[in-house]
Amino acid sequence: MMNRRQALATMMRALGLATTTSVFGAQAFAAAGASGALRPVLSEEEIRLLDEVGDTILPETPGSPGAKAAYIGRFMQEMVSDYYALEEQQVFLEGLGQLRHFLDLNPRDREELLLTLEQDSEAVYYQMIKQLTLWGYFSSEVGVKQALRFAPVPGRYDGEVKIEPGTKAWANIGA
Repeated sequence: MMNRRQALATMMRALGLATTTSVFGAQAFAAAGASGALRPVLSEEEIRLLDEVGDTILPETPGSPGAKAAYIGRFMQEMVSDYYALEEQQVFLEGLGQLRHFLDLNPRDREELLLTLEQDSEAVYYQMIKQLTLWGYFSSEVGVKQALRFAPVPGRYDGEVKIEPGTKAWANIGA
């Protein structure tokens, strides 16, 4: 029986994400195991910081909650801890240290800071945070059910459809 982690790893390999360097942590994730890197233990304040950064990237709207509602900081901690290589973890943690004053900023200044980081090709840590925010949010229950159109079974199923004699359909070919 395949567990969730094995299924996701198989899916990532099938999509070719296992060999790409643009998806941080993809190598370890596709291997369905830990990266062997040190497990960073983030403080509650750092997780709160990640929640706020994530919520600035994907804010609450009238139609859907923001990234903070998806506990994006905890998601990031788990992904960085379990799937990022040591070098990726170091980049992430050093970048997180550069954002330590983010919580002191007003919402407009937060947006401006993130827009500046978006344009900075050297701010790899920001790309990591943004990538994890989008992935974590849109794969969370909140993101799937409230931000996206959730259809557990797309379309409807009608198991008993009457087919009139003479109708060309796959079910009565040759009949």
